[in-house]
Amino acid sequence: MHAPLPVVDGDAEAAATTLSAWSPVEVPNARRPTPTTLVVLASCAGVGALLLGLLAGVFTVWGSDEPAAPAVTAANAVQPTAEQRALALLAKPSTERVVFRGSGGGLLLAVGSAGRAAILVRGLDRAAGRPYGAWLVGSSRLIRAASFDGSQRAVFLSVPLRPHESVVVSQTRPTRLDPATQLVALRSP
Repeated sequence: MHAPLPVVDGDAEAAATTLSAWSPVEVPNARRPTPTTLVVLASCAGVGALLLGLLAGVFTVWGSDEPAAPAVTAANAVQPTAEQRALALLAKPSTERVVFRGSGGGLLLAVGSAGRAAILVRGLDRAAGRPYGAWLVGSSRLIRAASFDGSQRAVFLSVPLRPHESVVVSQTRPTRLDPATQLVALRSP
């Protein structure tokens, strides 16, 4: 508790001596770490963080009860499905698209620039006991290029299509090209 201030009732000199007896308060200088100390502390914190990260990685690898995932090699790599390959073929701007006549839009022939071809199937009735056959027409002979039952969404032809060839889909071997009774994809030469 501080001493009460003297009452000044005209005696200014007495009050001055009382106030001068008070000494000023001295605040000590703040002790701050030197820059060298700060650099050493920061370096130690960085090294500690690296060691903790290394330990966490080691314990994660060694402490895992689950077997490691097998490496993917060419032998066990997942092969894309016929549908995925057909979509990739359709995505190319050079792909020719021909709708089969008589299919009501349910069959589409996609032909790549090198003659690689696929039939995309949508809404085709499943074959009752007999599969559909895709036949190449226009060359010197009739070639069976694919067989499917109507449940597949995409079927690739086994031989490349040449520019003057067309494709017929039927359940029997076609003897001649008849767009009235067959599903035909006519390509312009």
